Amino acid sequence: MTGSTSRSAELSIKTVCRLWAVRVGGNQLPLVPLSNWPPDLQPRILLDNCFPVDIWIRTHSTERHAITTIQARTRETIASFVSRTAAYFHVNAAAFSMDKNTSFQSLISGKAEAVAALEDFKVRISNNVTAWSPTSTAAAKGRRLFRGHTFPAKVLQGSTMRGCPHCLRGDLKGQDNPAVSMAMRGHWLVPHVTLCLKHQHPMVTLWKESHLIERFDSAAHLALIAPNIIAGHFDEEIRDETDFDIWLDNRLEGHDEGNWLEQFPLHAACNFCLMLGTSLLRHEMSAPSSVQPEDYWGVYQMGFEVAKNGEKAIQDALMGLQTLPGGPHDGPKKIFPKMYERLAYDYVDDPDYSTFRNILRTHMCETWPLGVGDELLGEPVTERRLHSVRTAAQATGIDQRRLRKILIAKGVISETGLSYAWEIFDAQKAEEALRSATTLITAKAFAEGIGATRSQFDLLVSGGVLSPKLSSLDEVGTKAIWDPAEGVDFLESVFLGAAPLRSAQHGWEHIAKSAMRLKIGPEEIIRAIQSKRIVRIGNHADYDGYSALYVYHDEVCSILSPEPTMGQNIELFSKAVGIGQPRRMQRLISNGHTPATELENPKLKTRQRYVTREDADAFHKKFYTPRTMAQAYGRSWQAMMATLRADGISPFSPDGEDYGSLFERTLIDAKFK
Repeated sequence: MTGSTSRSAELSIKTVCRLWAVRVGGNQLPLVPLSNWPPDLQPRILLDNCFPVDIWIRTHSTERHAITTIQARTRETIASFVSRTAAYFHVNAAAFSMDKNTSFQSLISGKAEAVAALEDFKVRISNNVTAWSPTSTAAAKGRRLFRGHTFPAKVLQGSTMRGCPHCLRGDLKGQDNPAVSMAMRGHWLVPHVTLCLKHQHPMVTLWKESHLIERFDSAAHLALIAPNIIAGHFDEEIRDETDFDIWLDNRLEGHDEGNWLEQFPLHAACNFCLMLGTSLLRHEMSAPSSVQPEDYWGVYQMGFEVAKNGEKAIQDALMGLQTLPGGPHDGPKKIFPKMYERLAYDYVDDPDYSTFRNILRTHMCETWPLGVGDELLGEPVTERRLHSVRTAAQATGIDQRRLRKILIAKGVISETGLSYAWEIFDAQKAEEALRSATTLITAKAFAEGIGATRSQFDLLVSGGVLSPKLSSLDEVGTKAIWDPAEGVDFLESVFLGAAPLRSAQHGWEHIAKSAMRLKIGPEEIIRAIQSKRIVRIGNHADYDGYSALYVYHDEVCSILSPEPTMGQNIELFSKAVGIGQPRRMQRLISNGHTPATELENPKLKTRQRYVTREDADAFHKKFYTPRTMAQAYGRSWQAMMATLRADGISPFSPDGEDYGSLFERTLIDAKFK
């Protein structure tokens, strides 16, 4: 490169390109964008009189010497090795990587082309380093491959960096530069690794950093904490390794022991051990979910000790949890802490956990008295298969002790010694016995049975939703005139197909509050639910019965508002019927398959499409979505969709357009009626 550079050009280059000004042999080299230098020229030396900025300027030497002789540590990662190499030249890892025509973020991701770019500049990454580094190459989006196992990228790239202080002190032996000497190991990135097997020392938090690039530029962090590492301030009490610790390390080394868990992805198997172990802690403590991360090692071991032996051992462990205090009425989250919530919600769409979900689902189907209004792993229960003495007592109004005697006498159950809540039997086979034993109850007991306050109960009675079995108190001379079975039928009619709600997010209101806001009686909303005019129903996980009945208020407004209304906008109507992408509904309307009405938006004063009540009725007469067909037939949408796929019934698409999971009503009715 020859020629001079003006002062204004120098400032521009300095601002945009972030260069170095270098004096060599008393001659001032001009500031030149790095991209203008030949790609085969490489950095050779950092001079004392260089002005400190982020990127080196390449010298004119064409010799291809290795720029450093830094030795890789056992199990070291690419990010750690590059960070140490950059520290050797007194620059950060991002600047060093950029100067080699790549990026540090690509190296953190283990991209093969980024490693190859370093090789072009004689920065050699050993096979041992690449073998113990997560890579996005050949991995699905948002995933990383590590030691032949797939992990979510966010799991291996968390904001907390952990390590073993003994290993780091060992790196310093015979060395005088901590930033260049101490290395981060690949297995330290796996959150399930809680112990250094070499030193029997727990993994400790070394630093936390929210920014990815700075977080993995380990040399700078290690240089800062080196005095504390040397002084032993990071040291904790050593402990013996567990079977789980040994098994996990063997899996990362590529060795198997042949247990049941090894057929599953490693990350999912480890998480299941943690979930199961947390549930099993109920044998030891009342609040197992409160265990801190530093104590997870024992929880992993508890779960592993059972899970490694297979499904039968897991089912036995789940049954054992049901002998502890608590019953089905307390909810599965209390009986199976952490496990139920993770499998029902957090991993519901992850196929890696499907076997674990099926084990828990099968167990609950066979041992839990679930009815309409309950949920099973995030799916609404559409029919009752099992009763317990407790739920049957609520349905019949009979004292639990007396009902148990009746059921034993009729041969429905036998003496098992189980609690009323866990003493289960086939609901259909016992239907006649329960009907003949049904006892009428008082209004107070009826209201409590359906989970309504007395004022809510009175509104339902005055609105004609509920009525006593006997005509009146004056005529029969007793307060026990209410049939509890009718309360069960009422709840089933409004909760059929309801979506489980973990919390009432924006837009969801309890049915009583929604009715009050509209100045209408709750009976109007209930009848609209029962007639399928209102389809977006929620079942709040923190409540039972009527108190758990939530509706989406905007949908209620569009259907039942006593004032003239323009109807629902396209987005709201789409969500109400279960079409997640409103543009598909827009396309359906534009192509003339369902009507919409153009009205003036009262706020914007512009004309736009709305779905009026008449438009909505026309849509429902012609189409089903998975949500509306499940509510119409009282079955889970997953089961119905599986049947449709098996029978080759395809979604509606006469013109080749994608309208999502939308089906012609005539086809569905012909199949399921």
